Amino acid sequence: MKRLAGRGDAHAQYLMGQLYRDGPLLIPDIQKAKHWLTQAAKRNLPEAQYALGKLLLSDDPEVREPDEGIRWMKQAAENGCHFTAYRLGKEYLEGNAVNKDTTRAVEWFTKSAEAGNRYAQYMLGKLYLTGQGVTRDQAQAMDWFSRSAAQGNQYAQFFLEHQNDLRPPSVMLAATRLLYHMSRIFEDHSLPQSSAGLQVDRKLQRKIQEKKIAMGHKPDDHEEEQSQGGMVMGGM
Repeated sequence: MKRLAGRGDAHAQYLMGQLYRDGPLLIPDIQKAKHWLTQAAKRNLPEAQYALGKLLLSDDPEVREPDEGIRWMKQAAENGCHFTAYRLGKEYLEGNAVNKDTTRAVEWFTKSAEAGNRYAQYMLGKLYLTGQGVTRDQAQAMDWFSRSAAQGNQYAQFFLEHQNDLRPPSVMLAATRLLYHMSRIFEDHSLPQSSAGLQVDRKLQRKIQEKKIAMGHKPDDHEEEQSQGGMVMGGM
């Protein structure tokens, strides 16, 4: 794989970057991960541009370059990566790596949602429901929730089932956050506590997840799903 990457194969370079970023076949090395992802990104591979952008936006001081990260993210989005458009929407909504700009967040979420991203569709539903960055429009919100729910998003389905509820949107949003945290608690306690082997596996999984988050992943980035599309995409 390394020889193939060295000969300029963009997909091999991308995979080498992933292996150095995540392991376990190679000892994680953030600088080598950055090197190979950069090589693949320069060859205009959208998934590599996305992965490189996230790496540069991570909290790791060895590689953190927010401006460059956003630049690669935008390039990947322009190349048709709707997950990147979704991530850019979150960046502009949260204002961590760029100045907070809800209007621009809506633009990126819309680009991603129109390409079929269920998470962007859900985010747009919430923004239209609360009037952030757009004129408050419950009908438009429900339309986006419907599209997201049709793809299996249970939180979007929650809003659809309670659209006639007279409670203010802020209470509904709080309810969905509660549902999310409850689901995470259930996942954390779903493995049998009597099995030492399973407990060790769970601890290992948590360590791997923490490492991924530190190197550019976020818990809700859903990068793994990119391996199921037309592009060869994988590993938030």
